[in-house]
Amino acid sequence: MKIGSSYFGNRIPRHAQKDMQYLVDKHFTYVVHTFSENDYHFYAKTMKEIVKISRDQGLETQIDPWGVGKVFGGEAFSEYIASHPEVCEILSDGKPAGIACPNNPEFRKFMRQWCETAVAAEPDYLFWDEPHFYISGWMGGRPGTWGCRCKFCKVRFEELYGHPLPMEETEEVKEFKHRSIVDFLQEMIDYGHELGVRNSLCILPGSTVKDEWFQELAAMENLDNFGTDPYWYALKKEVKQYVGDFSRKVNKVCREMNREGHIWIQGFKVPGGREEEIQTAVKEAVQSGIRNLAVWGFDACSHISSIAPDNPEKTWDIICNAFGEVKNLT
Repeated sequence: MKIGSSYFGNRIPRHAQKDMQYLVDKHFTYVVHTFSENDYHFYAKTMKEIVKISRDQGLETQIDPWGVGKVFGGEAFSEYIASHPEVCEILSDGKPAGIACPNNPEFRKFMRQWCETAVAAEPDYLFWDEPHFYISGWMGGRPGTWGCRCKFCKVRFEELYGHPLPMEETEEVKEFKHRSIVDFLQEMIDYGHELGVRNSLCILPGSTVKDEWFQELAAMENLDNFGTDPYWYALKKEVKQYVGDFSRKVNKVCREMNREGHIWIQGFKVPGGREEEIQTAVKEAVQSGIRNLAVWGFDACSHISSIAPDNPEKTWDIICNAFGEVKNLT
């Protein structure tokens, strides 16, 4: 059984050392370190030290492009899109959005540079976190719009489908965006593999509306680990069914593709009085065959007030207890 946690918000190695030992004492086996654009520019050598500290404590290490280009999930701003507005997605209203386009070659070039810097920290994995096109409901979104209609998307769409990119987000457009994400990820995963690290991918539960798309992502060459994050509190879903359905889906496809499968457990924005649902989520995941669980994030995200649970201490205790109960499963 592998048990992991994300870790962010601290770049002081002596504090990180105490936190990594604490994770080991709580039966965690790996840590996902966020590596935002801020880390890329200012903390690269520090992150190498923190990764080494984690490894020396016996933890497997992963590095996450947290909020990079806003193409990946995370509460981090992107300097790259501010400095390079030409890479931004163009929405259906004809205006740019604060997110890079995965089809833009300049953004892909930057992501390869990010890979090189992240791999220099010597992690075991690159963790590709919630890659996506523009989502209107996220920060900075504009209701009733979709993307992307930049020049690169228009050319690529017409090459693939033989007619101009529609103004509406048709089923063909949704398929095109899926294919674009797969193409973008395959380039990044291949490059990470070439640089000598393994690759793990977590997709948004709602990002694949067709089972074959889900399977296609899991089947990508040089991908070692595949999963998703069915955050039931955030999406107002019933925990048992939502977490169970996606856990079974991940387990099935990973067995077919000979991949390790993982599920993320929501440890942020936990409403007071509902903390016990975390135990249900963990139980559903392991009963569905999952043997790799992670929580977002360390200490129930108590240090990031915008997403902290109503009762962080109780939430974290329940997380650790739930993980402790399944730590010896094989």
